[in-house]
Amino acid sequence: MPNNNQCPEGHYPYTIKPGDTLNYIARRLEVNLQRILIANPGLNPYNLRIGQIICIPACPPNHIAVIIQSGDTLYKISQTYQVSTASIIEANPSIDPNYLRIGQRICIPRTCPPDYWETAQAMQMDIDILKEESDVHQTHESNYGDSTQTTRAIKVTRSQLQFDAAPVVFSGNYRRRYTENQSYPYYSDSAAGGQRGINVKDNFGIWHSFGYRVPLPQ
Repeated sequence: MPNNNQCPEGHYPYTIKPGDTLNYIARRLEVNLQRILIANPGLNPYNLRIGQIICIPACPPNHIAVIIQSGDTLYKISQTYQVSTASIIEANPSIDPNYLRIGQRICIPRTCPPDYWETAQAMQMDIDILKEESDVHQTHESNYGDSTQTTRAIKVTRSQLQFDAAPVVFSGNYRRRYTENQSYPYYSDSAAGGQRGINVKDNFGIWHSFGYRVPLPQ
């Protein structure tokens, strides 16, 4: 049987614990039982030994394993990895799309070159660090992270961004951060002198603040 260093690429070792059965392991790790048997030729499923190491297939061929982080949604993940939500659900038939668990492992179809995936994963790690270190983001998330109020991105180009919650077009390239016709959590604020602002969370869970001025009545 394998040891910690002998599981093939795309697999990870699992140590049998008291009370384990292959059915229980498959359900808990959300892996098809047949795939576990194929990954461990010669394994007797009726004679598992405590301390025995077996190989668990992380994902099917041409898929990549992703660990659910706080704030993740299927839509956010699909945008990050440039795949459809339907393809993610097809690759993970046991998941509840409306109830993703932090730490849950899901499989994403690999449709892009390997260097793109590595770049996307590195980008997501940087985003997670930014969210942890940014006082502004943490304040926004603490105060408004549970808000159900949304605004739709009605224009997203390389130079302009517009939301239906504001009567102006903002300058800047926000492609990938926002997707046209997609709705996003937001809240609005105001200040003296006709100054207004909206704060909108993007595809990666980062809050952005946009200010604009409303002409004062004559």
